[in-house]
Amino acid sequence: MDYEELCKAFEQEEQMKTKHLQKKAAKKKVTRQVKHDKIVMRDHVRGEMKRHIEYQIKSLRQRNAKDCDVVAFINKKFAQIRQIISE
Repeated sequence: MDYEELCKAFEQEEQMKTKHLQKKAAKKKVTRQVKHDKIVMRDHVRGEMKRHIEYQIKSLRQRNAKDCDVVAFINKKFAQIRQIISE
């Protein structure tokens, strides 16, 4: 009887470990997916911001094309903005 109870207890412990490890693996998988989704969303937002800013800078350059100092200032600030966005 003791041997049979020991076998049952061992089998139950194996099932418990298996269930626990399965839940843990599923949680890690979900966590990785969530992290990946956040990275993709951040990259998408970054691209959208860059696209809108480039459009605005382009229109500023066209409106102020006659003044070289202003265009140089705009280009300098745009370079700084691109550097900040790329971080």
